Amino acid sequence: MSIKLKFKYSLYSLVLALVIGGFVISATGGNPLDTYMTVLVGSFGSVKAVMSVLAYATPLILTGLGCVVAFQGGVFNIGGEGQLCVGGLAAVIAGLYVQLPWPYGLIISLIAGFVAGAIWALIPTLMVGKNLASLFVGTVMMNSIGVSFSEYLVKYYFLKPQASTTETANVNAGAILPRFNPNTQLNYGIILAVILVFVVAWLLYKTPAGFSIRAIGVNPDASMQAGINVFNRTALTMIISGGICGLAGAVQCLGIYNRWIMGFSPGYGWDGITVATLAGINPFGVLLTGSFFGMLRSASISMNLSDKVPIDMITALQGLVVIFVASPTLWTTFRNLFGNLQAKIKPAGVTAVRGKGGKG
Repeated sequence: MSIKLKFKYSLYSLVLALVIGGFVISATGGNPLDTYMTVLVGSFGSVKAVMSVLAYATPLILTGLGCVVAFQGGVFNIGGEGQLCVGGLAAVIAGLYVQLPWPYGLIISLIAGFVAGAIWALIPTLMVGKNLASLFVGTVMMNSIGVSFSEYLVKYYFLKPQASTTETANVNAGAILPRFNPNTQLNYGIILAVILVFVVAWLLYKTPAGFSIRAIGVNPDASMQAGINVFNRTALTMIISGGICGLAGAVQCLGIYNRWIMGFSPGYGWDGITVATLAGINPFGVLLTGSFFGMLRSASISMNLSDKVPIDMITALQGLVVIFVASPTLWTTFRNLFGNLQAKIKPAGVTAVRGKGGKG
């Protein structure tokens, strides 16, 4: 299935999820149109609201982009949450101990976040060796390990004095990722995310390395016969994928919290899988789907939709999108049924026209 067709089916899935979500809202006593309009107005009705949506979209774009790289290479990187967590901690540690003015301290911290995420993704890749079919199991297991390992390091080595929660001290001023407005959480990380979208698109579609990554994703056996080192390219794919997810954690810690704090990610690594899938594993599509899920997350956190419709309805909508996107055969079945129906109707129509012409 082509990427263009996948993206088309993703749009169909989104529309179907909104329709079914509307029926659910009606069943709970709400008005679907009013609910959806409230979400849109609350997300785009003011400059501050738009900035809030973009702030929530930034880590989703980055984790989604990391998943796009992995999926294009035919591997399932389900470890984005762990890579994000360790990447955020590595960036903060660099920001605490590297005494450099801005932007040099920030650059070093971001690089540290990328490297940590890349290493965390490379570990399961090296452990499974050439048995890449089991790689997704390794990446899943590294999620809980990454979160627990980061919590351990902070508690016993980097804990802020007299802290009531598991958190580090604030990073140096030279490592802070500036915000566009101090009253919002939107920071310059959104610029980094957009730049990376173009970089990843160039890498995948304009370079020999990107071509080999996509070739392995389509047919690893044929790629091996063509002389491509599948394991080395898969390792490179995981390094890039994990590094981008690590950057997502670095952006969150340096741009919003200015420190590492336990639970700073409400599941951005997991949501990145959905963002990438809905985008049809297209780097540019991640900008749209990441913004869409950023809008849903912003609405679920900052808005009180109505007295009758629970906030969890936003989560239900997201779940419906995931279900339909994860069922591509649904749309293939619909297309085949429509094609068969059209084939049956068309000859009958042609026969009727010919019959009338014969009588004349």
